[in-house]
Amino acid sequence: MTESQFPEFVNPRVLKINVGFILAESAGYQRTMELDLPRVRIGGDLELDYVRGALRLSRNSRGVLVQGTLGTALVGECARCLEATQVPVSIELEELFTYPPSPDAPYAVEETGNLDLGPLLREEVILAVPMTILCRPDCAGLCPQCGQNWNDGPCDCPQETIDPRLASLRSLLDDSEAG
Repeated sequence: MTESQFPEFVNPRVLKINVGFILAESAGYQRTMELDLPRVRIGGDLELDYVRGALRLSRNSRGVLVQGTLGTALVGECARCLEATQVPVSIELEELFTYPPSPDAPYAVEETGNLDLGPLLREEVILAVPMTILCRPDCAGLCPQCGQNWNDGPCDCPQETIDPRLASLRSLLDDSEAG
């Protein structure tokens, strides 16, 4: 299993950013902030090893526009050998957090002036994770008979197995070689 350099998770409240000072400014005001967070758990089920990058927060007439690029990594399972592997993910954010909050807006700045990046970050990371996770491009996978991880070495199983759907074709080949 891939071990993180950070053994504990930080509180997910670190993704709640107070933007009250930005809301007090006029439209066009911008502030850039850097994120460099260790392990964080979002939504109870998504565990990120780190969150790093820069965000630009811009005040406009409808709220606060969040733009930036964040890098993160999560632990996934290799599709071939089933070993845990770290999956680096880079995401581009560009989302409007409305203010005052509106029931029809997906993201909003709370009345307290806090902006919660957690739900947006969770959605974007889930969408950015590749469909097929591999521990390495040349992963050999598992033996279908005994389950031996072929990355660790070969197994003792006979390798001349044929797909049962093609067995009748194999018998035709054997008959033509015998005759």
